[in-house]
Amino acid sequence: MRMIKWFCRLGLVVLHCFIMIPLYAQLGTNILPLRREPLLSGNFGELRATHFHSGIDLKTGGTTGLPVLCVNDGVIARIRISASGYGNALYVEHPDGMTTVYGHLDRFNGKIRKVARELQYRNESFELDENVRELGLIFRKGDTIAYSGNTGASGGPHLHFEYRDTKTENILNPLRFIAIQDHVAPNFRKLYVYESDPAGRLIRRRWDVKALGKGRYDAGRIKVSAGRVGVGAYITDVMDGSWNKLGVYKLTLRSGQAERFRLVVDTGAFDKAPLVNDLKDFELYRERSETVYRCFGNYIDRIPGINCVDNGYLTLNEGEEAEVELKAEDISGNSSVLRCVLVGGKQHGKKEGKVLEVGRVYHLKAGPYVLELDSCSLFTVVDSIATVDSAGVFVTARQDVPLWVKALLRVEGEYWDARMVLARLNAKGQWEALKTMREGNGLCAWVNMLGKYTLLIDSVPPRVEYGGMINGSLKFTIKDELAGIREYRGEVNGRWCLFEYDAKTGTLTCRKNEPAFVKGQKNRVLLTVTDAVGNKTRREIIVN
Repeated sequence: MRMIKWFCRLGLVVLHCFIMIPLYAQLGTNILPLRREPLLSGNFGELRATHFHSGIDLKTGGTTGLPVLCVNDGVIARIRISASGYGNALYVEHPDGMTTVYGHLDRFNGKIRKVARELQYRNESFELDENVRELGLIFRKGDTIAYSGNTGASGGPHLHFEYRDTKTENILNPLRFIAIQDHVAPNFRKLYVYESDPAGRLIRRRWDVKALGKGRYDAGRIKVSAGRVGVGAYITDVMDGSWNKLGVYKLTLRSGQAERFRLVVDTGAFDKAPLVNDLKDFELYRERSETVYRCFGNYIDRIPGINCVDNGYLTLNEGEEAEVELKAEDISGNSSVLRCVLVGGKQHGKKEGKVLEVGRVYHLKAGPYVLELDSCSLFTVVDSIATVDSAGVFVTARQDVPLWVKALLRVEGEYWDARMVLARLNAKGQWEALKTMREGNGLCAWVNMLGKYTLLIDSVPPRVEYGGMINGSLKFTIKDELAGIREYRGEVNGRWCLFEYDAKTGTLTCRKNEPAFVKGQKNRVLLTVTDAVGNKTRREIIVN
């Protein structure tokens, strides 16, 4: 702690001087965070499973340990260490009002690492999220602040990089400020037309597209039911020198001479993340790994960068024709155009079955279960289902349906066993525990899907396995089958000791040079792992 206090006193003086520098860095003068040609494995605003991608993913050649550079003069404002998410991450504030974020880092610069370790020991926690602005960790453009890695929820070695407005925390497209080499236009793979039945349910139909060359595509004449129609397209894009599929930067839909929908991916906001499932086709994304951009949606106009008329829907009468043009563009200006003609046919038949409508509050009840839907929970009209099957499973949809505003799932009755949890059947057919809360004599949990739910008892404690000493570090593997790991605590000779956790692999690593170890004698290592319902496992070993 003495070192942190010293940094703080020095930092206040240095930071004051830093802020007074008149030559403020401008975005146009920023450098790249890596000393290599920028190749992307992911770009800004991509449609991910639960959110819009908030930065760009820079390739590191499948390796870790590349120097990560401060893109302009700045001060380290925040240090974050997590077993998931961005893993090891740094937030650097710049005098021009911008903050840059560097994620999935392997390790920090030595000066930053010392501060982080002192904070971890002060808090007795591997996980760290600290505002360190006043410590005066000043870096100049081109200084090495960290080394690239694969920590957190990373699918492989890369650098996640972001720009944010420091004041508003809005996220900005880094490719507005970083030049990349790209001469490849987006590719239209398939066209999807979404008709509405009399109850308002969407009926999806697929149409193949014909490539005409030079970025031109055609889907011909398409007969649709009279009424409200939505258009979507499966679009892929790549850049020079990379095979990774990227999202589009700009997408427009025109009907005749009128623009009905426009998406420009320049900015974003974290609180709009769930709206990704209004823009993309959730079912096709999950089942076929197709990123289908839907140019319509009941809440689509609330997504940053989208402007539309009538929520992007087209309305056709029987016999009416509409010439439709979709244009997809990347940030380098490469573009492709898909054209088709929609022809209005007869309307769908009569309304059948009960449905849940958009914009209404619902309480779905069956047995001891109640699911409370907010007026902004549903993206589209869906079948009304609420039943408990013979296995005691509460069914609210035949297959998962994403929600915008979370719904509250309650189970009523007297449930005194503290090991009880609510669980959801996930896409892999496995029960996945929810963060379950006690409410009187009942239980409740917030959910972001319609689907299948049940009540389970977790009586099995976490599994803890010792993997031995590898390269001077103790290795443990921890896993919990249902409720999930809530916390762990490592001690050496009765003192708290830093164990670094990788949630992807369930690996805990403790370096033998940590201060709790005593050289030349036997050291008692105790690891205690607790799951979300309180089941505990203790593992003790002796190491020399």
